[in-house]
Amino acid sequence: MSLSTAIVASAAMEEAQAALAKPARQTSALWVPRVDSLAEFGLMISRQLTQCRRYGGHLSVLWLEAAQADAPETATVAAPVSGEAQAADDGEGAAEHAAALETRSQLMTAVGRRLRSRVRGTDMVLQVGETSFAVLLLDAGLREAHLVQHRLAVALNSPYSVDARTMQVRLQMGTASFPEGGVRGADLAESARQDLRRRRC
Repeated sequence: MSLSTAIVASAAMEEAQAALAKPARQTSALWVPRVDSLAEFGLMISRQLTQCRRYGGHLSVLWLEAAQADAPETATVAAPVSGEAQAADDGEGAAEHAAALETRSQLMTAVGRRLRSRVRGTDMVLQVGETSFAVLLLDAGLREAHLVQHRLAVALNSPYSVDARTMQVRLQMGTASFPEGGVRGADLAESARQDLRRRRC
């Protein structure tokens, strides 16, 4: 029995129950769950790691960071500092801030859906925070992960339609494999992020 077959079989009932609990808008095949930290990501994939150790299987984590291509690389959409809070709430800056947040959210949703559609159904895709994604590639070592990475680099870099606008994204990716990159989910994600930073340099 392959690792992916074992995991799919053991998780089938849980996934069916989870799907029933989700609102209707979230049951789409291209819906991407979101977590807010590496620790949460580690908890989400703990079962897969347990199965991997039990069956001696392989898995890899592909980490992606996305940004709007026509936005300055150093620009961030952040809440105003305390001294500026009232002015931002009362002025046009608040509306611009909200619009930028909404645009970014819609763009990341589009990226997540395309990402979900370009990997196998047995692979797990999660949005981590506002602009990062993690893909858990089952039965895949580092070599297979790099092949997926190159394929996704092409598929995800084509234009996106967001609120009647055509937008491009700037993507950066890194990979890590179990157990070389770590034996815990958070460690694997951090190793993949470090690989991304090395490629960025």
